Amino acid sequence: MKVIGLGLGAALGIVLAAPAWAQMPGYPPPSDLTCLCLKQAVDDTHIDMAAKQSELAAAQNQVGQLDAQLAAARAKENVTDPQSVAQFRQLLAQRDAAFRQSNGELITATQAATARYNQTVANYNNQCAGRPLPPPPPGPLTCPMP
Repeated sequence: MKVIGLGLGAALGIVLAAPAWAQMPGYPPPSDLTCLCLKQAVDDTHIDMAAKQSELAAAQNQVGQLDAQLAAARAKENVTDPQSVAQFRQLLAQRDAAFRQSNGELITATQAATARYNQTVANYNNQCAGRPLPPPPPGPLTCPMP
């Protein structure tokens, strides 16, 4: 996992530095290696974004299931039975906790991952659009640190 994180960090460093290279007068276009690194960063951020979206969808699905359970329990609720009321309240608390999670940290993480992906794609397009990518080198791609 650390290898992926380090690779993603190095690739993102390249991505963030690439626009500055393009703005320097007389600086040559990015190398094939730079574009390969940018492409790898696009791929890595896409994987991260998809994972976050999947987590969010699962959490939202759980809220939907709990909503359905609450609706069914509400229809059968015996308000004069303390045990029945306690069970309903426990289910309601579970639903509220799942809702807070899906509309709090998970949605924030998904939005941040989507923003990172969009920025990485924009950087790749600014630097490498229309340039054919060479075949990747054999073995893992090693992107230079900026």
